[in-house]
Amino acid sequence: MDAAYPTLFGKVIMVVEDEYLIALNIEMAVLDQGASVMGPFSQVEDALSALKASNGMPDAAILDINVRGRHVFPVAERLQERKVPFVFATGYDNWTIPSHLEHVQRFEKPTDPVRLLRALTNQFVARDESGAA
Repeated sequence: MDAAYPTLFGKVIMVVEDEYLIALNIEMAVLDQGASVMGPFSQVEDALSALKASNGMPDAAILDINVRGRHVFPVAERLQERKVPFVFATGYDNWTIPSHLEHVQRFEKPTDPVRLLRALTNQFVARDESGAA
């Protein structure tokens, strides 16, 4: 394991991505950091169902915006309500993101999964430094 981001060790990272090779690449990067993967989910409905489970809240998430023709925004909104850090990994432009989610960091595909994990790590660090839950 390459513990480049020790803040991720032991965390659960949700992955919502419908492109198999991209999802696999992200999953491998997450596992390399000592975190576990929730998913990957290739359908928005499956991700929402997982979040509704009694122990279904991840520590962070990586979301594609268009998942099999459906926007992932209901998942993003649920995560935002619970103050779960997340990023978008997508081929979509900023204008597709609703205004209440435009603050979320967006990475254009293809992107190195390490960049995604670094962004999540930065969110954990910022939250810890601010004292937010």
